[in-house]
Amino acid sequence: MSAPKQARTATFDWDAYGRAVLAGEIPVCRWTRLGVERHYRDLETGHERGLWFSEAHAQHALESFLFLRHSKGEWAGQMFVPSPWQQFWVALAFGWMRADGTRRFREVWEEVPRKNGKSTKLAGVGLYLFVFDGEGGSEVYTAATKLEQARITHDEAVRMRQASPHLRRHIAERRSELYVRGKADKFVPLGRDSKSMDGLNPHGAILDEVHAHPNREIYDVIKSGQGARRQPLIWEITTAGFDLSSFGYEQHCYAEKVLEGIVQDDDFLAVVYTVDDPKKWDDPIEWAKANPNLGVSVYLSGLRDACERAKRQPTEQPNFKTKRLNIWLAGGEKWIPVDDWRKCGDANLTLDDFAGEECWIGLDLAEKSDIAAVCLVFKRGRKHYVFFRLYLNEAEVAKPENDHFRRYQGLGELIVTDGNATDFDVIRSDLESFYKKFELKEAAYDPKFAAYFVTKLIDAGLTMVEITQTSSHFTLPIIEVENLVLTGDLQHEGNTCVEWMIGNVIMRESKFSGLKHPTKDKPGEKIDAPVAMLMAMGRALMFEDNSIDQGFVSL
Repeated sequence: MSAPKQARTATFDWDAYGRAVLAGEIPVCRWTRLGVERHYRDLETGHERGLWFSEAHAQHALESFLFLRHSKGEWAGQMFVPSPWQQFWVALAFGWMRADGTRRFREVWEEVPRKNGKSTKLAGVGLYLFVFDGEGGSEVYTAATKLEQARITHDEAVRMRQASPHLRRHIAERRSELYVRGKADKFVPLGRDSKSMDGLNPHGAILDEVHAHPNREIYDVIKSGQGARRQPLIWEITTAGFDLSSFGYEQHCYAEKVLEGIVQDDDFLAVVYTVDDPKKWDDPIEWAKANPNLGVSVYLSGLRDACERAKRQPTEQPNFKTKRLNIWLAGGEKWIPVDDWRKCGDANLTLDDFAGEECWIGLDLAEKSDIAAVCLVFKRGRKHYVFFRLYLNEAEVAKPENDHFRRYQGLGELIVTDGNATDFDVIRSDLESFYKKFELKEAAYDPKFAAYFVTKLIDAGLTMVEITQTSSHFTLPIIEVENLVLTGDLQHEGNTCVEWMIGNVIMRESKFSGLKHPTKDKPGEKIDAPVAMLMAMGRALMFEDNSIDQGFVSL
């Protein structure tokens, strides 16, 4: 499609936003800044990996927006000019190139709160991939868990086409599908509830509200269908959510690793707008970091009103934090904030570092069809180090609804045993190896599921401590773990399956005694690892040398 006169002469100063972020002139969170720094670092070193930046390609993508018109609100009918922050990320997405002349980024992950111009910008991105990108027979999809959600961005593109005489001359419409007359190009909404998701050959795809995707099904269908395209692009966008076992949260964690440089992925552009300190959720400075369109489509008065309402009605706080500030929560606020737990993680920790040291173990064995958890606790002065081993049988892992368990297995965070029942012999073998490797003081267990299992371990020489899972046993270690996390004196190896379980814990407290007990909202929200940790931590706190005899102890 040829460009109109104004598009051919337009120049966007998108770089000014990035420079202002680096200069500290625009308040952004750590993750946004890391994304900006990545771009400028790659300008210096990207050539070593065959990467180069094309100002011409960046400007071409931005100029396509000059065809577009707002369809709603106070700007209805006016030309859509992306905000500076939007210009910056669009320029990066389409300006970075590979040595072979194709586009560098094949996937964009964008987290931004509601009201930040998401649908309008994404409609423009979709239209660019559809008719401006030079792809023959281009197929572009807006995809979501439900067709109705997918239509939000797609319908915005339809309205933009209707409002632009130039687009109307080149793009036709039928039954909400956009197409180019005489060609195979099409722009279509797609939901998980659509009649069929097979046979797709996408050049571009926009995945909306990814936090609501129960699994990676839609993503995998789109990704696998792009094999025949030279420079396909998936643009995923979402607000934060409540499900830490979801595909969306998996992508969120991956984006953080890319931004931190832990993972090098030159195909993946990560854009994350949120707060730096979730505890300051009522601070306007944090609001500005999370909402890049503040003053344009997000208004300070609206945020202030929503915040005040959340203060008056605590049940409103989770939605304010997730949808307006992009803070991931575990089904609302529960025991230990996930961000606080994550800060205690150290991926460099290994059990080998503690060979020969004193160790306490907690076992939450549960039923053989459920997750079994082992937690090992080590003490070095005030510092406590915890390691986890999680077990589940292959039949349970293979169930369609357990995509998150398969992901944890792939990460090496979940040990999968053969058959349709979790194999306690595998757990016993691991415990016996721990007994040989460390100075194992005690292994605490709930007697409910473990009679025969424990007998074998006692025969192997382990000191087994029977602990019923009651508030009287849990309260002291609960308080201690909270304090250790708060002070940074607890460290773990960063197991994301355990992180999910931490986020599932709801702490019940007796109004009369003040005793505490961990529980959960729903059966699918597992808390086995935290329970095992509390059992082990309880024994580590109470242990005194020579206070017990080797063998069986009942409490």
